[in-house]
Amino acid sequence: MSIFSAHFLPGTGKQLGNKYILLDCLGDGTHGWVWRAQRLSDDQVVAVKIPKNISSPDRSLAEGKELIGIDPHPNVIQVYNMGRVPPENEWYAIEMEYFPSESLAQKLERRSHFFGNTYERLFNIYAQVLEAVSFLASLDKPISHGDIKPHNILIGQGDQVKLTDFGSSALPEEIYVRTRENGGTVLYSAPEFCDCVSRKGRFEQLLAGDIYSLGVLLYQLTTGRLPHDTQAQVLRHDTFAKPREINSTICPTLEEVILRCLKRNPSERFTTIEALKEAFTRAAVLQHQQAHVIHLSTVAAPARDWSSDVVEALEQTDYQKAAVLANMEFRRSKDSGALLQELNALYRGEQWFDFEKSVDALDKVYLEVEGATGAHIRELVVKVFMKLRKLDKALHILALAKSKGDQSFELSMCEASIDAMQTRYAEARCKLEALNRDYPMNALVLNRLVLVCEQDRDYDSAAGYLRAALRICRDDEKLLRKRKQYEALAKW
Repeated sequence: MSIFSAHFLPGTGKQLGNKYILLDCLGDGTHGWVWRAQRLSDDQVVAVKIPKNISSPDRSLAEGKELIGIDPHPNVIQVYNMGRVPPENEWYAIEMEYFPSESLAQKLERRSHFFGNTYERLFNIYAQVLEAVSFLASLDKPISHGDIKPHNILIGQGDQVKLTDFGSSALPEEIYVRTRENGGTVLYSAPEFCDCVSRKGRFEQLLAGDIYSLGVLLYQLTTGRLPHDTQAQVLRHDTFAKPREINSTICPTLEEVILRCLKRNPSERFTTIEALKEAFTRAAVLQHQQAHVIHLSTVAAPARDWSSDVVEALEQTDYQKAAVLANMEFRRSKDSGALLQELNALYRGEQWFDFEKSVDALDKVYLEVEGATGAHIRELVVKVFMKLRKLDKALHILALAKSKGDQSFELSMCEASIDAMQTRYAEARCKLEALNRDYPMNALVLNRLVLVCEQDRDYDSAAGYLRAALRICRDDEKLLRKRKQYEALAKW
């Protein structure tokens, strides 16, 4: 029986639009369901992820769109299709390969049942994860997964591995990517990406984050623990027990591989997946010569601090609670990391005026914090002042950011946008064209160039940028409507 989407809740035997029959629920999380489903067009069994927040824009719901149409890889879940489900076009569905399996997280919970008690078995699984990450990095448009953890590693029959859940994946030209809000996730994140703000940067920077996560994974596989228990510890990169201090059977070479992945400075980690694969392969041979069986000590319950509570609130999209918790910690400790979390929660909750009040109440020293935390704070402040149309304040913080050496795509976009908001279209265009050279074929830049060229009455250039944008976003309704306008004006 087909049910109109306005009254629809997924359930066994229900029909989702005119595309799927839902067979059984494979997972029910905070943000969505995953169902085993039968495709009505050809009766093929697939996995369908249905986000719960259907009011979100399609771009924020699209997970793994980069994988549609690429050649399959044995260690990567195939993504077949995604979009609004007709005829109502209300519910969104991500159609993927159905792979009977359990997550590595589920498997590791049963170490007492002899899963993961041999290096041979765990190394086989880890090597397949490396192959998956290597494949993504080798594509014509390389992809960074961004959320490597046991929950996103599926183990099927014969210990076949498939990497899944591409909600945080990023192409190199994508600068602002969906945030990661899962409490377990941040413990696998690199310090530079664990602040729950966003994943930004060049592909090399994003890949360095993946390599750190792979180090955390290997640490966990061989010790039964994680290097850090809380987000605050990750962000500070607190000292942690070396793998051999926990499991004495780990050979020194394997420990060196793990510790290199876990370097705080991204430049000190392996610079490519291939380099990590080679080092791991050598270490695995030596490990097999030394010991085959893993001996794990008793694992203490992980600690919990304010940052864990903030992450949990973010996971529940309770941005007000997250902001209050972070504010309480900031008032107690004056920790700039807590301030960042407070401002991030207010930003995510679109509480612009509360955000402004918090900033106005700050000692200016907190707007001058050095390092990545300070850069993130200044960037958020600039964005909010722009949303409030307080451009003088935005420009003041932008100048401060530049004096501190903050450099990012986001800040450059803000600078160009302020020029446009102040009708300085020529200056805005100049900055956007510079960004287009640095970040070619970026949809956001191209869209802004279309608008700025239109304001400058250069419709021929606007049409050119529109053509480029449509090559990236072929089905974007706004761009298609604009194309029709240009066709009517004989500018196409």
